[in-house]
Amino acid sequence: MSETAHSNSTPLSSFELERQAAIERNLFIQGCVRAAVKWLRMRVLRSARFARRVAAERQRRSAIRQLRRLDDRTLKDMGIHRGEIQFVVRNGGPARAGRNRRQDRWTSAPARARAA
Repeated sequence: MSETAHSNSTPLSSFELERQAAIERNLFIQGCVRAAVKWLRMRVLRSARFARRVAAERQRRSAIRQLRRLDDRTLKDMGIHRGEIQFVVRNGGPARAGRNRRQDRWTSAPARARAA
């Protein structure tokens, strides 16, 4: 209740003033606690997201180191050139678009059409 609501009636007693002040103080404290909890939750979520990104980057770097230790023949068997290692690890596929078009046309034609 605000003071303007009581301006027509009798003035508030000291007990009522203390009670109203305590209510307003508790509401203010609750608002502060809610804001602090919301801020803390946001910080924890951001920290967890950052930790996951750091762990994923460490795994990618470890995979890059392991692939760089392999010889060129082993990498070729996997379909990777040495210069593509980082791209493949970070993007999940070969940097090349695939086989060349001439080879695609030859292998995609039916057997009878190739024989003729």
